[in-house]
Amino acid sequence: MRGGFQALRSRNYVLYFFGQFTSQTGAWVEQTAVSWILYELTGSPLLLGLAGLARAAPTIALALIGGAVADRLPRRAMLYCTESLMFANSLVIGLLAWGGRLEYWHLYVLSFVNGTLGAFSVPARQALFAGLVPREAVQSAVTFNAIAVRFSMLIGPSIGGAALAYGGGGAGSYALPFWINAVCFTGMLTALAAMRLPPGAPHAQAAPGTLWQGMKEGLQFVWGHTPLRVALALEIVSGLFGHNITLITIIAKDVIGTDAQGLGWMMSGLGAGGLCAMLFMVVAQLRRHMHVILSAGAVYAVILAAFALSHWLALSVVLLFLLGTCDGIWGVNRNTLAQTAVPDNLRGRIMSVVVLTTRGSAPLGRLQAGFVADLVGASVATLIGAAVIAAAIANWWGVRTVEAE
Repeated sequence: MRGGFQALRSRNYVLYFFGQFTSQTGAWVEQTAVSWILYELTGSPLLLGLAGLARAAPTIALALIGGAVADRLPRRAMLYCTESLMFANSLVIGLLAWGGRLEYWHLYVLSFVNGTLGAFSVPARQALFAGLVPREAVQSAVTFNAIAVRFSMLIGPSIGGAALAYGGGGAGSYALPFWINAVCFTGMLTALAAMRLPPGAPHAQAAPGTLWQGMKEGLQFVWGHTPLRVALALEIVSGLFGHNITLITIIAKDVIGTDAQGLGWMMSGLGAGGLCAMLFMVVAQLRRHMHVILSAGAVYAVILAAFALSHWLALSVVLLFLLGTCDGIWGVNRNTLAQTAVPDNLRGRIMSVVVLTTRGSAPLGRLQAGFVADLVGASVATLIGAAVIAAAIANWWGVRTVEAE
């Protein structure tokens, strides 16, 4: 237990934790609202899925560059810049909605801009927080970072659904979630301002060589590290074919027949499961990361198939809770594997590869889900995804992969 709480001994990390929590809460408020509003305005699963492409394209194109930049520039300064611009982005969309001028394509612009900024912000965040604690506390820091994300996922969607449901009616009611997100960005900005970072801290040093050389070094490291390579390959499969907000939104509206508040409860069930997984990881402090990733992935595929067959809100919330639990355990072990395997001078670049696989594949999964759901329905699309994930887990569940750890 004491080992699980090591990261909280660092004042800078505690500040980061609370800043991360408020920022991610606002992000989930906004993402829930964007998904519901897009589906209401367009009525098209495919157009809903295109929002994922708008977010994924800049992430895929720029994530490796963002990681290389994060190893060259002060990471706190990078976060000041990106968080401030995302704050302004949400504020503008909120003003458009308040004035009744919000069009569905504005939400594509919002997703594209946030995807672009996220390609620089997320590697800098991931590289920054691990540098705030000693190496022996890295797993604790990864777990608490995930707790912040999962707890925000627990409450953010419910707040977003409530903001849409009780925001005053009419087109102007769409504004409230975006304004909530804008306010939440101030939490991270305040935390960054309050940190006391030493001038010679590793996360403030510039990496030698060109940006291209930096990106190449990061990719070579990941390719040569078998467990990390396998974990990220499975992450790509999960991101493309696992649960996502597009599938859940379509199932909530068309299969279960619930409203925006019901969607919020479903997404919060997912977040609650992830939070329970994080609390488990604080206590467990697991070490054999590949064994855990493969086991959690196998259970995840079974539960995803069950969710595809559910037609009841309460059962779907429970299944999403279990999905979130498996996904959370999987995610913490993947990030711990990445953070503990890499030297600090490569941290930004390695985490940019993690960002590329997670933030790049998940939005593309939303596009894939919208396209397949438009052809065969959301339930069948989810079943197909569960089958693909199960096949990938079976493929990698070999002696050589596990022994390589």
